[in-house]
Amino acid sequence: MNIFFSVVIHTANILGIFTDPFEFEGDYGPEANPVRQKVFELVLAKEHLFRNLSDSEVRRWMQKVGTDDIAVKNYRNLLVAQGIERDQEYGPILSELVTPELLDAIREKQQKLQSFTERDLHHILHFLDRYSSRKVFRFFRNNPPELLSLDKILRDKAAREGKSFALPILSSTQGLKGQNSFELKKDLLDSVFTEETLSVTKSEAILTNAIRKLDKNFLKRFLGDSANTQDLEVFCSPAGQAFFYWIYHALNLHLVSTDSSLIRQINNVKDVFARTLGNPSAKANAFKEKLLAADSSVVFTQESDLILPEVLMQDELFLPIDKQNPQDGCFIFLRRDVWEPNYEMIAIEGYEGFKEGKMNAILAARKKTGEKFLLSSCHGHSTKAEDGRLQISLVMEKFFQLSKKPENANLQLLIGIDANTKTEEDVKKLREHFDTLGLVATSVGPTTIKRRMVTAQHSKMGRVAIDEEDYLITLKPKSGGRFLLTHPTVGFKKEMPDINQYLPSQDNQSDHYPVGVTIVPCLP
Repeated sequence: MNIFFSVVIHTANILGIFTDPFEFEGDYGPEANPVRQKVFELVLAKEHLFRNLSDSEVRRWMQKVGTDDIAVKNYRNLLVAQGIERDQEYGPILSELVTPELLDAIREKQQKLQSFTERDLHHILHFLDRYSSRKVFRFFRNNPPELLSLDKILRDKAAREGKSFALPILSSTQGLKGQNSFELKKDLLDSVFTEETLSVTKSEAILTNAIRKLDKNFLKRFLGDSANTQDLEVFCSPAGQAFFYWIYHALNLHLVSTDSSLIRQINNVKDVFARTLGNPSAKANAFKEKLLAADSSVVFTQESDLILPEVLMQDELFLPIDKQNPQDGCFIFLRRDVWEPNYEMIAIEGYEGFKEGKMNAILAARKKTGEKFLLSSCHGHSTKAEDGRLQISLVMEKFFQLSKKPENANLQLLIGIDANTKTEEDVKKLREHFDTLGLVATSVGPTTIKRRMVTAQHSKMGRVAIDEEDYLITLKPKSGGRFLLTHPTVGFKKEMPDINQYLPSQDNQSDHYPVGVTIVPCLP
């Protein structure tokens, strides 16, 4: 009997590894917000900001020029053209960005580092000399993304080792050291050019192949008619990748260093961020308080760090998750007073994402009645919405297998997923998939409302994402489901979130809102 079984459940993308105080627009507090806006104004490309304006934002820019769709498109194109013109003339020329003093420091690094060859140095110096008089801001806002592969490599390495990402760049919590442009860049140079960094770079062959696939006129758009796209191959070797990573971030430091007081203000923002939104312990404890206030008995997470489990395990409120794959933070937390402790891990065969931790599944029984549930936390591919649908199908296949066993009679199902459904068509296809499989899910509207700002993913710069991506799922009654999803919440609130308030924020420290429901028994 399940007539007395009524519990609250949540699913939440935690954004566990959050170390960048300038990646997103959002309310980071009155001390940080004005400084962050100054930085955005100095380092963001107008081309991308204008290109990524929503139609409503373009209409605000237009004022009384006209508001039909064709007029909006034409006006956006005009803004983008103006942005390109501004970006092309903005910022330093290459010889101002990499001064003779910095060239001397680079030569010293080559002498000290075994993996930094004389050939590497020769090619880097040739590139710097060839394009010395060129403005480079627009190029470094449109550079091939493969050349910044080192950024993710270093961040992932720090996360795996349980360390903070400690490079002195804008996009970290590490303080900037120096009072002027040269000092800031020199400190970054010392931090980047190490044997350890050079040993973890991406395959030179892979990067070279990516460069050779570029349009032969690619570099001409940014560095003049005599530019040769093949010149970018210098940045494919380990030392070349380190140099490109350094010079990319050195440009940001150059742009913010024109005002020495701004350097101090940026460091203060970093400090505030490290104590608040960027503090994993503070964030985990704030999330725990909200879960307890909501009396949540099941919590599905995606992209959780390892701090959150430690916090939730305190006071033995939730059952251990030590057998669950931690790679992508797709955990299933069960309240100890509601669920039996000896739950069983369930493997999903034939799906690489399961090995990568993109989903976990367990078979658990609730106390008092012994009623069994298959529970799964899933995280669909960030750019392939079909992956989320595949994950749901795989869980259902496993559900049908388990439900055939006599000991699993009347097996029930609960799923929490960040499906990465980024378009209306994605959402439509997912809901059709639910219907085909005999499932019902939450429908709460946008669960992520964000705007990326300082990011190496240039095409996303300034882009607003207002998407429904997070879902709680169970069986339809006609498919054997014994429970209904009731009293939905977004961000632990009954009200819909304000789409003009971007995440993360002081109140919600992830770029996704948690989605919650109360599951209650179906009436006989």
